[in-house]
Amino acid sequence: MPLGGFWTAEFGSSVGVFGGGVVYFQDGKITGGDSSYLYLGEYTEGGEGRFKATIEVSPFIQGVPSVFNTVGQKFTLELEGTQETHDRLVAQGQRRDMPGVTFGAKLTKRG
Repeated sequence: MPLGGFWTAEFGSSVGVFGGGVVYFQDGKITGGDSSYLYLGEYTEGGEGRFKATIEVSPFIQGVPSVFNTVGQKFTLELEGTQETHDRLVAQGQRRDMPGVTFGAKLTKRG
């Protein structure tokens, strides 16, 4: 099941902050964002619905906290996940610069 397409995302971190956004997967590239952050990255697909992604997250509105409870910081997420059904993904990972603080996401395909 290819990942390509438009997805909504619900996500949070182990510091207890949650959020949501949109993500578009196409030809190994990821684009997306939410009300304060832009997402740009790459993904690879493996067997059995597995995938890996690296996403650069950059603020475009200053003063808004991220789900890691940091403000105004650009950061990189490294994620691994599974496509559970044709319209459902789950992923886990962390920021490169915050080992031990985890991140999780549930994505729903919208188009």
